[in-house]
Amino acid sequence: MSDDEAQRSDLSDFGDRLAKAKGEEEAKRKPARRSGAAAGDGLRVAIEFVVSVLVGCGLGYTIGSFLGSPVIGLLIGMPIGFAAGLRTVYRSMARPPAEGGENE
Repeated sequence: MSDDEAQRSDLSDFGDRLAKAKGEEEAKRKPARRSGAAAGDGLRVAIEFVVSVLVGCGLGYTIGSFLGSPVIGLLIGMPIGFAAGLRTVYRSMARPPAEGGENE
């Protein structure tokens, strides 16, 4: 009987150690976020900022052209586009990161 119990105990210990090792291996394989997510978020924010400035400049130039002074319109539209771009960057950085659909 004691050999049987010792064998079961050894088998149980082995099963526990195996389950622990599998759990550690799975934890190593699963990244916290998808790879390149930070770079993608940074690129998205930079593009949104540049587009905001360009749209502000374009609208200012267009409105200035209708009013007879495109340079003045450009000088007014550029800071407005810059402010809109800063607002977009601030809003992007203030919100928490998306989960990416992964279950934890």
